[in-house]
Amino acid sequence: MQNLIPGDMLEVNQKLKWELDSGMTADESSVINDAVLAGVQYYTDEALEGSYWTVKWNTAHDGIDLYGTTGLVVGTIKPVSASLEADFRQDAQSLFMRIEQAVAEIVRDN
Repeated sequence: MQNLIPGDMLEVNQKLKWELDSGMTADESSVINDAVLAGVQYYTDEALEGSYWTVKWNTAHDGIDLYGTTGLVVGTIKPVSASLEADFRQDAQSLFMRIEQAVAEIVRDN
């Protein structure tokens, strides 16, 4: 359960329960934000066929920056609504499909 990247709100609630039962400090928002970040890293690793780039929330926490091997930002995943968390809550499957496509374009262009 620890490595599960929730793909919908049911899985978010399952992971939240597991984290709370394990003594971790978490809430629904933190589980969703962790899932989105982990999803971007997963698709980045898949596109590059390895863990060559790093992903991090930007300082405003309104997007996820992709850092290339030189440590410079090579692209950013932005929300289509108020936040990536809101995008996840609205339609997690569409968000992850959009992330996968955006990551593929960023990798191709860099």
